[in-house]
Amino acid sequence: MHQRSGYDGHTHTSFSDGRNTVVENVRAAEAVGLECVAITDHFFEPGEWFDRMLAGINVARQRCDVHVLAGAEVVIMNTEGEVSIGPEEAHKLEIVLADIGGRTLGIATDAPSTKARLLDNVTTCMVNACQNPLVHVIAHPFNLGRFPLPVYITDIPKTSLRSIAQAFVDTDTAFELMNQMHWWFPDVPVERFTRDYAELVGLFAAEGVKFVLGSDAHSAGAVGNLRWAVNLVQLAEIPPPQIVNLGKLHSESGGRR
Repeated sequence: MHQRSGYDGHTHTSFSDGRNTVVENVRAAEAVGLECVAITDHFFEPGEWFDRMLAGINVARQRCDVHVLAGAEVVIMNTEGEVSIGPEEAHKLEIVLADIGGRTLGIATDAPSTKARLLDNVTTCMVNACQNPLVHVIAHPFNLGRFPLPVYITDIPKTSLRSIAQAFVDTDTAFELMNQMHWWFPDVPVERFTRDYAELVGLFAAEGVKFVLGSDAHSAGAVGNLRWAVNLVQLAEIPPPQIVNLGKLHSESGGRR
C-alpha cells in the first residue's frame, strides 16, 4: 500500500449542496492519495439527514483507506458569534467550520448603511465566532465580496485584522485557506486577489495563527484540489508548524472548549 499524505478539510456531499455521496467523495480522496478528508456539509438546522450523514461517514470509513472526519460547515448567525448548530449535534462531530454567509445578521442581511460600520460588525463577528466553543475553524475568512455592501480585502484596517488574529490565537481557532476563495470576488482579477489575500494571510501568520487547507469541493472530482491554497501557503510564507495536522485537530484540542 502506498504512502498517503495531505488532507482536504472542506468537502460537501449530496447531504447538502454537493453532487456526490459521502463514499464517492472519500473514494476520490483515496484516489488522489490523501491521508484524511473532512465531510463538512452545510448545517442550517437539525434533522433526520444529520444521522444519515453520520451513518454514511461510518460506511465510508469501513470501505476506504482514508481517515474520514465527521464535520459540518455552519453559519455565523450574527455579530455575537452564534452559529447554526447546537451543542448536541456539534459534539457528535470532529470538526466544525463556521462562516459568514447569506444569513449572517449585521453583515449579509440587515447590514449597516456605511462601510465603516459594516467593518466594525465584521471585526466583532469574527472575534466572537472564534470565542464560540463549538467552532474549530473559520471557513474562508473575509469572504465579503458578494454581499449587498461588498467589502474587499484591502478595505479592512490592519488594526482590525490584528485584533481578529489575536482572537484566533487566544482561542486556538484555525483559519481556513479555501482553494476557491477567489469566487467571492468575481470582479477582481485572480492574480491581484491572490497577491492581496496572501498579504492578509501573511499578517495572520506573523501573529501566530494556525491554518487549515480545504477545497470546498462540491463534487468528488474537486476533492483534493488544493493547488491555489498550497501556493498561498508559500506566498504568505506560513511556517510549516502553523499548518494544522487535521487528523489531530480535534484530539489535540480535547474537544477544545
